[in-house]
Amino acid sequence: MENWMNFGIIAFYMAVVIGVGFLFNSKKETTENYLLGGRGMNYIAIGLSMMMTLLSSISLVQVPGEIFNNGWTLYSLAVLNIITVPLWYKLFIPFYFKLRTFTPYSYLELRYDSTVRTTVAVCSFYARTMYLGMVLYTTSKIFEGAYGWPSWVTIILVGVVGAVYTVLGGMKAVVWTDVIQFFVLVFGLIMILIILNNNLDGGIFGGISYAWTHGRGAPQYAVEEFYHLKPYIRLCFWLLLYDAIFGGISSVSSDQLNVQRILATKDWKTGLKSQWIATVSGLLSTVVLYVIGWSIYAYYAENPDPQVTAGDLAFFHFIATKMPVPIPGIFMAAMLAAIMSTLDSGMNSMATVWLKEFHSRFINKNMSAEKEIKVAKIATLVIGVFAVVLALALDFSGKWLRQSVAEVGTLFNLLGAITLPAFLFAALSKRANALLIWSYTFFAFGESVLQAFWYASSRSSYQAWVENPSAGFGWAGRLPYSYAVIAFIIGVLFILPFIIKASRKFTISKITYFAGLIVMGVMFRLLIWAIYSNACITNVPKECSFAFNLPFSFLITFVILWFCPVQPEKKWKGLTFKSAGEDIIADK
Repeated sequence: MENWMNFGIIAFYMAVVIGVGFLFNSKKETTENYLLGGRGMNYIAIGLSMMMTLLSSISLVQVPGEIFNNGWTLYSLAVLNIITVPLWYKLFIPFYFKLRTFTPYSYLELRYDSTVRTTVAVCSFYARTMYLGMVLYTTSKIFEGAYGWPSWVTIILVGVVGAVYTVLGGMKAVVWTDVIQFFVLVFGLIMILIILNNNLDGGIFGGISYAWTHGRGAPQYAVEEFYHLKPYIRLCFWLLLYDAIFGGISSVSSDQLNVQRILATKDWKTGLKSQWIATVSGLLSTVVLYVIGWSIYAYYAENPDPQVTAGDLAFFHFIATKMPVPIPGIFMAAMLAAIMSTLDSGMNSMATVWLKEFHSRFINKNMSAEKEIKVAKIATLVIGVFAVVLALALDFSGKWLRQSVAEVGTLFNLLGAITLPAFLFAALSKRANALLIWSYTFFAFGESVLQAFWYASSRSSYQAWVENPSAGFGWAGRLPYSYAVIAFIIGVLFILPFIIKASRKFTISKITYFAGLIVMGVMFRLLIWAIYSNACITNVPKECSFAFNLPFSFLITFVILWFCPVQPEKKWKGLTFKSAGEDIIADK
């Protein structure tokens, strides 16, 4: 009976958000209204929508779960977003308002060419659809922990509901349901804090103190190894700092989820207010999740439960078993609020990318507004299906490699490396050019593939060794340098025809050049793998950390940029940070 009451509350909530979709559904709507809310939406609503978009089920599961399992260190530098995100905003967003674009990728066509625009759009499209898969996957963990539902049931149910009301109402439905969901989530978080405070010795502060004194603070900061650039330690300070500084670039330069909401305001200065609201409220909500993580750890330390063996499920097991009816149903509705806000925003944004970057450029260039909206709605449904399939693949990966939620997306993040240099180089330098970006794209792809292989193969080999030492070290042992040497020779042979000026004009030389760069990217990671494994591994195998990703190639490419020739004036005037006040003269 109790569970049916909770399920009834959850079902009522889902009906409400679908009802909002019907409320904003209009048969006479322009593309600009459907996708950008008419470019004049309230900045407070936009800011809360931006925050809710990024505060997904990933955060709700991953943050308390990571603190429960390993402590606060992984998120300890998140406060830097207050400084970095507004700075990156001013570097990129004014250009998008100047161009009155629907996506940030049209900016890249002016700075480079149409091929770079398309390539970055494809990579970003995949990365964010992958993110939606992660949201559905982590949602399944919520209902698994609370009610024991099989993962596939939750993934399909939530994915379908999210797609339906997003299709119905467009941007206005997305933003205003996000505002409603913000208040539902705040109410739910306040309830859980009150209940935790009443169930902990010493209340919330006593729980935090207990967690910190039992290794769930940031003990790594007192360990010398934390400051070493090694793949065999779980977290490294310098890589966390790099991510904290540069991680915010993607959200304000290329992340359609964020950029599309900002473009729904009337100008970039109004959009900046929205960004401040999103950044500050996002940080405050994350701090609340920190407190919940510490408190849940303290609670189960004081009240052991054989069903709670890992942090990813502990929070939601507590909700389902320790909170009186109807509070679990209300709180699970609050969880769904954050989840749905991410799904609706993601599906709407990726449908915009499909419409403006692919369909209207390559399939049908002369569509009416009605036709564009129809294409956007169909794209929303297809993206929802693709996200569901990815979520099921993530669930399989997590079980196969026994990964926590913080680790499970590692194998699928293969196409994101190009985004940072493409936008950053374009905004900062007159020398940014398409060949450099293309070269880095293929090199970085080779790196990403090999990094994913290193992580997965070393982890699975290490687990096999733990269960049966006679299995040997496998990929968790030392890697011969000969692997990198062979890859280097193959890469040089592929690149050589392009280097020879006389043969550069042939298409085959360009194809082999880019293929060679992929091989060289593989070689570079093989070399790093060989150096570290031979230096660090002796009598015990070691697995590569999910968070180990040295940005050496990006830094090297940044140096190469400053030796490239200055591009023609029409490629940069009015489009770089230093020339932002000048008129754009590029052919539009």
